[in-house]
Amino acid sequence: MARTEPSKKELAGRITDARGRVVSELDPVMMHLTRSPGVIPADTLRHIAQDIGFGMNKRVRIALCAWIVCSVTLVIAVAILLTRLSNGAVTPRRFALSLVPYCGVVTVFFAFWMGARDARHQRINKVMLKYLRCPHCGYDIRGLPTDPVDGATVCPECGCAWSLDRSQADGGEAIG
Repeated sequence: MARTEPSKKELAGRITDARGRVVSELDPVMMHLTRSPGVIPADTLRHIAQDIGFGMNKRVRIALCAWIVCSVTLVIAVAILLTRLSNGAVTPRRFALSLVPYCGVVTVFFAFWMGARDARHQRINKVMLKYLRCPHCGYDIRGLPTDPVDGATVCPECGCAWSLDRSQADGGEAIG
């Protein structure tokens, strides 16, 4: 029988199941890298991790580098402005106005980063369901019946409900 709660290192974040319940999500890539397959067989876990992808894509790497440059620039600018403020060369109002553009840039990159994180969670969820594994606990949900009311497949291990496409819901072949 599988563990009911995954360890902290195996979690990727929070997702919403088919019935609106917010649950933690497994991180198959981390599980593969740390060689802790848990309930998912090692071979299947390797295929899932490869489908999700390792590392960051080019767009996320560029955004991360830009965010780091902006953050370092902001720290340097604040240090310079604080020095000038203490010497009386800058008024407090001008100091505050000088920070506005930097705060805007950092906010934009933070919003981009959050969007990239959410896209990764959706990708993990999609790949886990493609392999007929519960995204919350990793349990094999192949061949389980769907609820006639909402068409969701309920994981018997953790109770999360997932919407599968018609071929999967009818007990179709799972990959891996």
